[in-house]
Amino acid sequence: MKEYNYCPICATSLQMGMIEGRKRKYCPECDFVDYKNPLPVALAVAVKDKRFLLIKRGLPPRKGMWGAASGFIEIGETPEEACLRELKEETGVSGEIVKLVGVIRIDDKEIYGDMLIVAYLVKVKDEKLAPGSEAEDARFFDIAELPGYYSFFLKDIIEEIQNQEVF
Repeated sequence: MKEYNYCPICATSLQMGMIEGRKRKYCPECDFVDYKNPLPVALAVAVKDKRFLLIKRGLPPRKGMWGAASGFIEIGETPEEACLRELKEETGVSGEIVKLVGVIRIDDKEIYGDMLIVAYLVKVKDEKLAPGSEAEDARFFDIAELPGYYSFFLKDIIEEIQNQEVF
C-alpha cells in the first residue's frame, strides 16, 4: 500500500492527527486525508458434481497452496464479473453465480495487507480445466479431500452442497 509523506494534491508535508476517531495522516493546507482502504477481492467457490474446484497458487501470497480462484476487482467491474473472470483466467472454465456466500476481511501479512473478500458460490460448466499463468495446477476435490483451512472457512456451504441435488 502506498505510503504518503507529502500531500499528493499540494505537496505539503503530511501530519499525523485524529481524523474521524482514528490516527491518520492529513494535509494541514488542503485538507487531504490519507485514508487506508482495503483492497477489494472476488473469490469463486466453484462447484461441479459436489466437488470443489481449487487452484494451486503459482504466485505469492501463499504460493504452492491450494485455494479458490480469486483476484482483485478491477475499476469498472462488478464483484460478480471479477469472480467469473478470475475463475476463467485461473482454471480455464466458466461458471454461473448461484449466490453470495459472504464478505470477509483478511489481513494478508505477506504482500497486500487489508483485503475485503466477496465470495460467491459458482456452478461450474462442463469444460476442460486449463490452469492459467497464475496457477500451478487446478483440480476438483471431493469434500473429504479439501484442505482443513478451506473446509473450515466454507463449512456451511459444504453442508448445503452435500444436501442439495443441484450440484
